[in-house]
Amino acid sequence: MSSIKILAVDDDLSNAESLELVIRELGYELVGIADNALAALQMLNSSAPDLVIMDIEIDDYTSRIELASTINSAMGIPIIYVTASKDLDMFEKAKLTRPKAYIIKPYDTRSLQAAIELAIFNAPVKNATGLQRAEMGDTFYIKDSDRLVKVRLRDIELVEVDNRYCFIDTAQKRHTVHTHLADLLAKLPREDFIQVHLSYVVRKSAIEEVNIGNHTIRIRDKIIPIGKAYEERLLTTLNFLT
Repeated sequence: MSSIKILAVDDDLSNAESLELVIRELGYELVGIADNALAALQMLNSSAPDLVIMDIEIDDYTSRIELASTINSAMGIPIIYVTASKDLDMFEKAKLTRPKAYIIKPYDTRSLQAAIELAIFNAPVKNATGLQRAEMGDTFYIKDSDRLVKVRLRDIELVEVDNRYCFIDTAQKRHTVHTHLADLLAKLPREDFIQVHLSYVVRKSAIEEVNIGNHTIRIRDKIIPIGKAYEERLLTTLNFLT
């Protein structure tokens, strides 16, 4: 299965090396590290990344903001900003380029992973590699030994991730796919599925109960945790009466 390809833009060698370790630890593919806007544009054209993680330090941030605008308008590639600065003017200018996340250093691995997966999930889908989408109907074909097994989207209740494996649960069977969650998210229709935790994606119509008190979801007899980063978005997408 193909991995999410990430381009890093950072002119601080120690920061770039640290980010590289984190990206590889999470199982993503780092296609390159650019230390200036021109190098970044060249790498964007040659490597076609799915995501850009850009450090916008004060000495070069204007050109990087311009680079981000180019990426957004011409390429449609999602961007995550990381910075050690809390400068409000920088944030306001960066906000105009519509980044998928703006992370203040030092950040933890989990927070970066959540930002990456949300950015990929909410980005326009460019390619559908890995799981094969059927030409007709809302179905996937999943490799099972030497067979391709049809799985209908309406039968999927939840997806659970464990390291580099995703477990796709239907009412009848659990399917195992060797892929990253972010790769799978890019193939699921956003109107039907929502990520509720770093390790879980659920089909909204399969949710039988949301327990706001203990931050869990129930689907059949399965209790699923709701991550803090995902709870507000989940609640805003549900049709409920108070």
